[in-house]
Amino acid sequence: MINIQPIGEVPDARQACIDWADQEWSAVANFTAEEWVEEFQRIDQSPTDQVFVAHSDAVPVGMVWLLAHEDVDSHRHLTPWLSGLVVDPAYRRTGIARALVAYVESRAATEGTTDLHLLTVMPNYYFYQGWDVIDTAILGQQRVFVMKKALVNPDHPAQDQA
Repeated sequence: MINIQPIGEVPDARQACIDWADQEWSAVANFTAEEWVEEFQRIDQSPTDQVFVAHSDAVPVGMVWLLAHEDVDSHRHLTPWLSGLVVDPAYRRTGIARALVAYVESRAATEGTTDLHLLTVMPNYYFYQGWDVIDTAILGQQRVFVMKKALVNPDHPAQDQA
């Protein structure tokens, strides 16, 4: 069974999350392993940014971030962002990524967010989950798609359907 929790509740998963970030995004973000440690510390201290970890039998299998802002100057006016989605290669194609995305969407909606944003090079994956491309941007040296999803607050569904 997969459980998803804030990283602060599963401290043993921190190093796996740092390693995933380093492996997946160091070239784009131009971060060293030490800078990823600092980024996770920044998120820990942030009143808005969060990392969530999926784990199975106490083994970390994936993570996702919920950030107030993404590191793309052209879209700093948009908030918040689903970011940092990664699943351990041994657990891919098992629904964990979809569960992590759904978790952040639900969490953001419950907190009153009406629109959630993300950056991706794979928009088709998100189309099937109700996301729309609203623009493109440059992240590092790469063109990415800016996507948005309108969220429904489960506590106030009638209000969101208007």
